Amino acid sequence: MTLAALSEVDTPQNTVALGAFSDPAVPRRRPTFTSVALVDRAGQLADITHPEITLALWQRSTDPKIEYEVAGLTAGQLPSGRIALSTAETQGSCMARLQGLLQEHGVEPGGFGWWLADMAMLAEQFTELVNRTLGPHTITARVETLDDVACPKFHVDRTRLRLLCTYRGPGTEWLPDEEVDRAALEDRQPNAQIQRGAQPRALQPFWVGLFKGECFPGNAGRGQVHRSPAVPPGSMRVLFCLDA
Repeated sequence: MTLAALSEVDTPQNTVALGAFSDPAVPRRRPTFTSVALVDRAGQLADITHPEITLALWQRSTDPKIEYEVAGLTAGQLPSGRIALSTAETQGSCMARLQGLLQEHGVEPGGFGWWLADMAMLAEQFTELVNRTLGPHTITARVETLDDVACPKFHVDRTRLRLLCTYRGPGTEWLPDEEVDRAALEDRQPNAQIQRGAQPRALQPFWVGLFKGECFPGNAGRGQVHRSPAVPPGSMRVLFCLDA
């Protein structure tokens, strides 16, 4: 099996049915494996709160308007732009803060209206979810243009929740829980040992992955395993990340 998107390799046996769970203790359908929830709109990312779910995945279509805007960015233009958000942010305030972030790095925000609006929408959805499930927290928003691999080793995050969306270039690679050797992960063994010979899945451009980290209440020892992808020579990634 080659590196594949989830839609190409997963079946109803190892994914959770679309839609938010009305009762976090009882999903509408209980498949054999329940670590991944497929959703079809932003509000359903709340499926991540189910105790068995470690990844909520929204397989969005590419937006040509945003694709055109981010095509004008260059590697290193946003080396690691970060801002702190609160769980009380609105979409409008997120938009203003992200505009300021671009300006701080010499990027004129007027040419990135569609991209900024999309990131602001994701940020508002994320802050609302964090506030509702974890209470008031400081959230870190990060925007990066990269031409190298940041974290090539499979790992888990020492966070509660992390949202990732790659707008250009290869997306984050991840492993379903059932394909992870947790003992090898804990012992910092090579990737081949951690993934048990399985091929990692990859988020595609514009897909949104909401990853449950080790610090999410009740999730110690079950953080979603993932790594940064290799970036082919001459190409780059445009990455948006939210951490709580």
